[in-house]
Amino acid sequence: MTLFVGIDGGGSKTDCVVADEKEVLGRFTAGTCKISRVGKEAATASLRAAVQGAFYAAQTTTVAVQHTCLGIAGSSQPGVTEWAKQTLGTIMPGGVTVVGDHIVAHEAAFHGKAGVLVIAGTGSIVYGRSPKGKTLRAGGWGPVISDEGSGDWIGRNAVNVALLGNADGEKGALFADICKAWDAHTADDLIRIANSYPPPNFAALFPSVIEACDAGDQLAIDVLRRGGSQLGAIVLLVIRQLWAEGDPVTIATAGGAITNSERLRSMVENRILAEWSTANFRHDPIDPAQGALYIARAAVSAES
Repeated sequence: MTLFVGIDGGGSKTDCVVADEKEVLGRFTAGTCKISRVGKEAATASLRAAVQGAFYAAQTTTVAVQHTCLGIAGSSQPGVTEWAKQTLGTIMPGGVTVVGDHIVAHEAAFHGKAGVLVIAGTGSIVYGRSPKGKTLRAGGWGPVISDEGSGDWIGRNAVNVALLGNADGEKGALFADICKAWDAHTADDLIRIANSYPPPNFAALFPSVIEACDAGDQLAIDVLRRGGSQLGAIVLLVIRQLWAEGDPVTIATAGGAITNSERLRSMVENRILAEWSTANFRHDPIDPAQGALYIARAAVSAES
């Protein structure tokens, strides 16, 4: 029996699937293997745990593995691809392909065909492929200078506006929800936590922001609207480069922030439709690990 492995290494978790030529045999989810977030030691442990757990679920061994594809956040950073190939090479045989997590997610959504994928989870990125096969990515350059509309961006900006609102006498739901999430009691507590090193997990505040939005907190709603608008603007940038004006384009979404918040998704879509009325949106679930699996199978087919 020939086996293939597909792995999606996002900013918050690592999904691994083991499959034969036709079906998935086992699956497991471990912590993130993004080195810039957790460090090389923890990333290695998560990657190993995901693979080992998937093979345990499949009730088989790694002996028959022909190819593995890993889509990982931060793949373009120096040393990440080499580390991933070396780590996977110590676990199982066969070839290894390492690409960005946006590549495997796009493959899962469109199977090599045209379309734009918007990922907004811990971070964010937009990746498109035109009908002629031209590709373009935008965003996803890290939380300091990019990741608009992501869980991390929304969390960071929520802390900022909550502190400004507090200084202006605004005691709304957002400030209270962030304090609750961080077990803080005062604005000074929030300032200390936000500026600590290593930095806190701002993306973990996303549910608190949504909760404040649902409570009608205008500061939270404004943060979400700004994030959605900026992410939508990046999508439009990609569309303009890859499609002729007015041509229909299909847009799919992935990542916990945008798939779990209809409010955020609507804000992104409204920004796009305001300038590109022929955009079509897909809301069906996307499984990036399956996209990695497709790439692993294709790699072997190309060799034979």
